[in-house]
Amino acid sequence: MLRQFRSHYVQPPAQLRIRVNMGRYQQPTSLSRRPKWNFLLIKRFFFLLILVMLCAVTVRLGKRVLEHSDAFALRQVAIQGNRMLTETQIRTLAAIQYGKQLFSITPEEVEERICQDAWVEQVEVERAWPDTLLIKVFEHRPLAMINIEGKHSGLYYLGYDETLFAQVEPSQDIDYPVITGFVLPAGRDTASALDLTKDTVTKDARTFLHVAARGNPILPLQSISEIHIDAERGIIVYLVEHPFPIYVGYGNVEKRYYQLVVLLERFYRKKEIEGIKEIRMDYHEGRILVARSEP
Repeated sequence: MLRQFRSHYVQPPAQLRIRVNMGRYQQPTSLSRRPKWNFLLIKRFFFLLILVMLCAVTVRLGKRVLEHSDAFALRQVAIQGNRMLTETQIRTLAAIQYGKQLFSITPEEVEERICQDAWVEQVEVERAWPDTLLIKVFEHRPLAMINIEGKHSGLYYLGYDETLFAQVEPSQDIDYPVITGFVLPAGRDTASALDLTKDTVTKDARTFLHVAARGNPILPLQSISEIHIDAERGIIVYLVEHPFPIYVGYGNVEKRYYQLVVLLERFYRKKEIEGIKEIRMDYHEGRILVARSEP
């Protein structure tokens, strides 16, 4: 009976097993197990390599398809913000070819070419997919003009940032106040990009213009024809509609500007502006001398 029981229920081992860790917890270990990690690692490596090669081929083929496709060809150039420069001038500066692939145009290079013009203070170029290039131009804002005297004479635009950015051309707008009596500092060969922020000679004239640019209706910036710089008398202001000089003098320019506004407002209201020969604000501190021509 025992032999029959063993023959039916007790099966012989399929292979020889040995026991490791002969302590309390014993685990059988097969002698026929072989490490497979190196084979799996090689298999994964070749799989990733093939995948990378397929991606590279796909990108290259896609690029060739786009290069010969009209889907992203440049068809329109939109220009914004220009006032002095025409759209034709900006397109010429940008040097962009219509029909060129939009993704092959570098905005930074286009910006650098447009900024070569003296009127351009800043420019932003953006791609507007699928076929448009957007150019935003920020031009200098003229505050006045300065007539340079001496060896390097000429008429230049003065911006609100108090730099001379361009020489005045005959066809350009000249409806701005003119600062006269200015000579270039020694050592300067050109007036372009000259920064007058710290220039003491033109300080009072620039201050007077900035205050007038705030838009007071009695004495706005547009009513000023000329500001002459005099080494002895300070600044002398001339108005567009009236020929008489206004001797503002040195220092306290903002205060004297508003004193002049009050004086002119009274003359306009009483219609006494005609017949004035000159206004002296440098005569005495706190007093203004108004000289009239003889009838």
